[in-house]
Amino acid sequence: MLGEVRPRPVWDLLVRLTHWSVAGLVLFNSFNESGEIHRLAGYVAVALVLLRLVHGLLARRDSTAALPLPGWRMIYAHLADVLRGKGHAGPGHNPLGQWMAYLLWTLIVALGVTGWMARLDAFWGDDWLIELHQGLADGLLGCVAVHLAGVVVMSRLQHENLVRAMLTGRKGG
Repeated sequence: MLGEVRPRPVWDLLVRLTHWSVAGLVLFNSFNESGEIHRLAGYVAVALVLLRLVHGLLARRDSTAALPLPGWRMIYAHLADVLRGKGHAGPGHNPLGQWMAYLLWTLIVALGVTGWMARLDAFWGDDWLIELHQGLADGLLGCVAVHLAGVVVMSRLQHENLVRAMLTGRKGG
């Protein structure tokens, strides 16, 4: 039909599985603040982030799984579009969304490293590492809140359910 918007693939299965698994593990660990299960969940989250990064590095450049590093020009152009009420036309992350993904992944890996270090004899009894770990966790939850707000704003600007796209792997239609 003329004018019909057909669904188009956007996120592959590995991207979606790692996204929702990491999200669930972060949510779980935010309510389960210590113990063996907390550590295991944290290490699994780090492993999934590393898997996602490898997948992105091996992906074709034109794939939404690829991991481009948007520059300042792209960020400014995107912000100007948002201020004009325009959404992101591309299939994958917008420039700020891509940077947020990198920030979230960095915080998750840093949490895994500081959690692991806190168990080492060399740091036994040092409170600074536990405080750093907690600060990173608080920062991660703050970034998750900003990420969720960005998803809501961009979904409205683009007239597209971005949560559904991350569930189904398809946009449009």
